[in-house]
Amino acid sequence: MKDEKENIVKTVVIVAMAILVLMSMLPAMVSAQGDVKINEIMYNPQGTDADLEWIELYNNDAEAVNISDWTVDNNPISDNVMQPGDYVVLARNKTAFEDYYGALSCSVIEVRLGLTNDPGDTIVLCNITGAEVDNVTYNASLGADENGKTLERTATGVWAESPVEGGTPCAETGEMIVIPFSSWGPPVIYTYNITVDTMNPENVGKNATTRLFTATEMIDNESYYVVRISKPSGTTKMYISMDGENEDNLVKRVVTEISNLTFDPAFVMWDFPLMAEKTWTTTSNVTSILVNETGSEIQVNFTAVVSGKVTEEEVTVPLGTFPCLVVENNISYEVAGISTSNLEKYWISPTDNGFLCPKYQSDVNGTLVEEQELIEVIPPTFLNASDNNTSINATTGEFLVVTLEGNPTTGYIWEVEYIWEVAELNEQVLQQVGDIVFVPESDLIGAGGVEITTFEVVGAGNATINMVNHKPWLTDEEPADTFTVNVTAS
Repeated sequence: MKDEKENIVKTVVIVAMAILVLMSMLPAMVSAQGDVKINEIMYNPQGTDADLEWIELYNNDAEAVNISDWTVDNNPISDNVMQPGDYVVLARNKTAFEDYYGALSCSVIEVRLGLTNDPGDTIVLCNITGAEVDNVTYNASLGADENGKTLERTATGVWAESPVEGGTPCAETGEMIVIPFSSWGPPVIYTYNITVDTMNPENVGKNATTRLFTATEMIDNESYYVVRISKPSGTTKMYISMDGENEDNLVKRVVTEISNLTFDPAFVMWDFPLMAEKTWTTTSNVTSILVNETGSEIQVNFTAVVSGKVTEEEVTVPLGTFPCLVVENNISYEVAGISTSNLEKYWISPTDNGFLCPKYQSDVNGTLVEEQELIEVIPPTFLNASDNNTSINATTGEFLVVTLEGNPTTGYIWEVEYIWEVAELNEQVLQQVGDIVFVPESDLIGAGGVEITTFEVVGAGNATINMVNHKPWLTDEEPADTFTVNVTAS
């Protein structure tokens, strides 16, 4: 009996110790899914040596991840366990890769690859069950097209050309500022100090206000965002559109007190993604109405060549110090035998919701004629699904941005619901700015994303934002979702 009790005690102790051992091993257990990212791509090596194609994976998880029998583009990956922070290179030809790069600190696995450089491709990484873990769509417009460089996932999640030849396999990607394209820009009000103004010297030392994407207007039945720059003496309006297919911001028209310039076609102001060393050139026919000293209007037509260039610089302005991309637009043209070069420079710094512009300069024929430095930024108030069925306070002149998950490819779209009994009262307080904009989460066909609606608070009072997610043609069907926020404006 004593031996039997001792055996029971020993068994309990052994089991308890085994449980403790298992518990101590839990943090180190291997995950079957994990947060593994496609991190770098050599999709089109220099010359004809396709054997140097490779893809780098990075384990962004806090746990080890077993990628054995995972696939990339349906091609199997051999046995490998990635520890947290590990890199793995999937090489089309392991021998060729190691001959070129030498000994590296991470595993190199030979995988059958066939990356397409024209017109591009989508790379899909799947786990052992076939579930998609990550994907990336690329094309030559992003860079790294047979120039010895790679495409890298930057710290902001945007893909950009590597700053160094050969890329950075088995290492952290090169740090560089990259600003991605968005089909929507948040309405922002900037206040600048005017430091140079040769056209209106009385403005120097005073403030200018730039209202960015706070209004839309129509030109030839097309909607354009309006950027309005107001100075004590002088106002400028720029009409801008977003070209989603080519990922460009385009300028259609520029209006001042003495000129009205229309560009046909609209010229490329910013070619996204913006990054240092990027360049572009567009040609546009310009129809212009100028007002001379006597007040008479003069009509002129000319061809302008607009050259874009991006550099990188840290800038200090009254609001602070910002790492920036400096985007230059050099507009060259000839009128009545006189050649003119107008250089516009914008310092652009990335933010969580887009970018801000800390500094602006304008040169004519190499002479600085205008400079503004940022003092204050008034961003919009952002609302999302967590604000549904709540009440908020707002101030006249403020902008409200409603961001809701959506996927118009399903037929369901978000729309502002106007309740006619209170519509007139609502519009005295809130007015919608432009149309609802869909921003997809990826380039994949049918991908979901967010639908963004912008409102301006135009007066004091009470109003309600009512939105429905529905198929507009099914009038008898209940909406899939609704969004309501009560606004008290002062």
